[in-house]
Amino acid sequence: MQPETRRIRLSRRAVMFGGPALSAAAGFRPTRTHAQNSARPPLSVPPELRVDAGGAILLEAQPGSMRFQGGPATSTYGINGPYLGPALRLRRGQKAVVKVHNGIPQAITMHWHGLIIPGAVDGGPHQGILPGNRWSAELSIDQPSATLWFHPHIYPMTAELVIKGLAGLLIIDDDEADRLPLPSRWGVDDLPLIIQDRRFTSDGQLFERFNIVAVTNGYIGDRVLVNGAHFPETRTARGWLRLRILNGSNARSYALTASDGRSLFVIASDGGLLDGPVELKQLLVHAAERFEVLVDARSGTAFDLMTLPVGPDIMQLPPFDRPLPLLTIRPDGVDGNGKLPDRLATLPTLPENIPPVSQELVMNMFREKEGMMALDKTGLMAKGKNGGTDPAVISRVVDLIVNGPALSQPDQLSANGVNGRPFALGEAGFAASRDQLLRWRIAEGSDRMLHPVHIHGCQFRIISQDGRPPEPQRAGWKDVAPISAGGASEILVRFPHSAGGDAPYMAHCHILEHEDSGMMAQFTIS
Repeated sequence: MQPETRRIRLSRRAVMFGGPALSAAAGFRPTRTHAQNSARPPLSVPPELRVDAGGAILLEAQPGSMRFQGGPATSTYGINGPYLGPALRLRRGQKAVVKVHNGIPQAITMHWHGLIIPGAVDGGPHQGILPGNRWSAELSIDQPSATLWFHPHIYPMTAELVIKGLAGLLIIDDDEADRLPLPSRWGVDDLPLIIQDRRFTSDGQLFERFNIVAVTNGYIGDRVLVNGAHFPETRTARGWLRLRILNGSNARSYALTASDGRSLFVIASDGGLLDGPVELKQLLVHAAERFEVLVDARSGTAFDLMTLPVGPDIMQLPPFDRPLPLLTIRPDGVDGNGKLPDRLATLPTLPENIPPVSQELVMNMFREKEGMMALDKTGLMAKGKNGGTDPAVISRVVDLIVNGPALSQPDQLSANGVNGRPFALGEAGFAASRDQLLRWRIAEGSDRMLHPVHIHGCQFRIISQDGRPPEPQRAGWKDVAPISAGGASEILVRFPHSAGGDAPYMAHCHILEHEDSGMMAQFTIS
């Protein structure tokens, strides 16, 4: 018998979170996968990496080389490999010493995104690892099963390092999740999907440039990679499949859907399992968000995971101006044993007496008008109003993205801010109390652009989005709160660990070009 689930389609509010409406969604018709029999890259599944006999995990940031398109070799960075990294598997109640060696010619840090740990081991921008040096972090895992990730957090070069490939998954397991009949065979019916957009230069290298487009809109790629491959395919078990989705892009949001219209059953958000599955036809995923999704592949019919057009006009340049296939899944293997439970986890009940707002974080864009004027001169805004794709307009916009002059570092670092001030490593931030239930308000300033705001050292609950309850798929544990269109999110958060002035926590927009141009604040917990 099919378990009961909440059948929810994208609400009007969810569409608004993506900026302008999902323009092609209304005209999108489910189809069978259109994938041909031509050679396609296989989906690469990152190897699982657990603690060794001594309780340690070794990670090395290293230079690499990849052929993403069969053309010239692309210089990359990776972790224990040429591009991206392994999937760290840790367990609730476990202690692990992660030893990071920096084998690239740039300073890095290693931030454990979503882990509830003290500031001293969080891997924020104060904990730089110089080339050739090592850093060790003892991680005590005390949070529910979840799909997290890790990446550098050096200021102001996080965007560049992630573009080049420094990122990986961090999976937490626990007894509660183990008791559920969820698909759990790694790479067979439990598939990690790291989705990233990238742009390449004429000689095959990864494009990156901090110009007015970047500090305003973030990174604008023209190709999507899934686990480091362009439009890969994978053969899986036949049955229920578990997709662990990480939006590892610097700035782009994705409106995910199945090519044949089958449902996506969301079972987990950033910080772990929801109380029950949420059935959607389209799932909007912002930068740094994670969702675990179950899809019914018991028929054995192949399908594509696709993204629909979403976001502001500049994010809907070709090929993102129409439904775009990202990955082909062919469930023609042995029958799987996984099932879709009707109940998942027991989430704490939100308190009746919610404390007053103790901290407001307002995202600021100090050069948004300049960036919008530059785009307006290309004719992009008129294109957005009139519809259609004008090749001359697209050419001018791409030229602005690629050839717009790079900002000086002082101009870059002062382009954005939080609470009226750009981030500065040496300046004192604000303070919050340890182990107390706090209510924070995250809002926009005068701009109306998307900001997926990430807070270190915690998992929180969103209690309102623009004055309304959060969407069901965002009502569980979260570490990213999206705001847009002049909106605000209120969250309930508790910090169980300390973070001192020498290693404070960060609160920032996870559009990495916004973060690297000042849209970040630091805070201590004591």
